[in-house]
Amino acid sequence: MDKRQCNSSQDPEVRKGPWTMEEDLILINYIANHGEGVWNSLAKSAGLKRTGKSCRLRWLNYLHPDVRRGNITPEEQLLIMELHAKWGNRWSKIAKHLPGRTDNEIKNFWRTRIQKHIKQAENFQQQCTSDKTNDNNHNHHSTSQMSTNMAHHEPMGTTYSSPSYQGATMDPIFPTQFTPLIPDQPTCCPTNDNTYWSMEDIWTI
Repeated sequence: MDKRQCNSSQDPEVRKGPWTMEEDLILINYIANHGEGVWNSLAKSAGLKRTGKSCRLRWLNYLHPDVRRGNITPEEQLLIMELHAKWGNRWSKIAKHLPGRTDNEIKNFWRTRIQKHIKQAENFQQQCTSDKTNDNNHNHHSTSQMSTNMAHHEPMGTTYSSPSYQGATMDPIFPTQFTPLIPDQPTCCPTNDNTYWSMEDIWTI
């Protein structure tokens, strides 16, 4: 019990959470008059119920006069992507090449904006690849199924056979026996009086 009381008396209550405008003014005025110094002692000397780390991050990332606040330009975004591809998550080293930008701001911008778009692009590319693979498989299956169906059908070339009728016979156009009209006597050419000449008549002529 005595040890807890001793620790509580030595360590005053530390505030957590967002900084207030009053705390920002206290930190700015103190550093303007005394410089940065050691952050742990600075927090106590300034009368802030914050840790030295919290004071340092607040000053470097938000309150420092050289810090650029506002949207990151497209040129800065391209530079961040280029340097990240080269150095990875070394935010402090990347921040040195972007004057006025802090490593924390660059890290947050990367994780909330660039990395999000990269993941969306990768997911879209994977989805397109998957759809293309499924289409190819479907087309291959359709072609195989069509070939299988054609193999099971009869060939297209067919022969035609004339119909047959059971119990029926086709009568010829002409009768089987044809009897020409023959006169009783040899004839020649008919005359105007519709009579026929005999061979004897011709010889007598």
